[in-house]
Amino acid sequence: MTNLSDSVLFGVAGFPPAFHKSEFRKNRDNIFQWLNCLQLDWVELQNTYGVKMKSEQAHRYRELADEYNIGISLHAPYYVTLASADEEVVKRSKERILQCYDLAKKIGSSRIIFHPGHYPGKSADDRANAVEKIIEGLNGIKQSLPADDIFLYPETAGKRNQVGSIEEIIYICSKVSFARPCVDVAHVHAFRGGSLVSTESIVEILDMIENQLGREMLEETHFHMYPVEVDHNGEKKHKAFDDRIENYQVSLLEDESLLDKYYPRAENFIEAIQRKKISPVVVCEARDTQDEGALAMKGLFHGD
Repeated sequence: MTNLSDSVLFGVAGFPPAFHKSEFRKNRDNIFQWLNCLQLDWVELQNTYGVKMKSEQAHRYRELADEYNIGISLHAPYYVTLASADEEVVKRSKERILQCYDLAKKIGSSRIIFHPGHYPGKSADDRANAVEKIIEGLNGIKQSLPADDIFLYPETAGKRNQVGSIEEIIYICSKVSFARPCVDVAHVHAFRGGSLVSTESIVEILDMIENQLGREMLEETHFHMYPVEVDHNGEKKHKAFDDRIENYQVSLLEDESLLDKYYPRAENFIEAIQRKKISPVVVCEARDTQDEGALAMKGLFHGD
């Protein structure tokens, strides 16, 4: 595994547009050198449409990550759905998770991020049954895992019709020994109707993890952080930190500190993790500006 410091590690999701405009763009292998030049620490490699990386490339990435001191997490395919009513879909989902484990072992990653996915039905009972089915499915593959130092990170959902409230993610992690929380702060904000508009509101989420799962689990929590546009369904669209709401109507009754900004905000998140004295991995998924957002958060953390 890559040897990284105990400080907060900031990085990007995928290959940002800025990488493709840089002098490093001719070879995707250069993502590690590019991040090192920016003084960023992490990359989350996306396996959106399946785990297709060849062994040779995985070993090459591992060497480059070690050379440039860049951590790697893997994002599993989006169509992993352990709560499906179709058992063939569940079977294929388990196979895809195991494929991610095989790749993680080759590439030197200890973190696999995945979305728990949609659930059949609409009632609260349907939702609760889906969570139990996810737990059963994960525990069912435990004996097939190729390593005990690679962890699966169920991610909080941004839309209310998906499994993945912060409460559900905590519960899953309490029942699956190799699971750790992936807290997409924007998703929690959107799922809860746009509630994370202060440092205190984010600290409450961190407190919830610590109180229910323990300090060690909080310290191992993986974070996605960026602002988001919210509608009645939850998450609508990723935003950049400097994006502003157009045609924002200000009322004397509204909190002027909110104004035209999209939330959650970098400054609130950084203050929250500083208050909790944790040093997590923070992956920025800001719209087309993952590197800029990660650098902004790193600057805030170090007081630059």
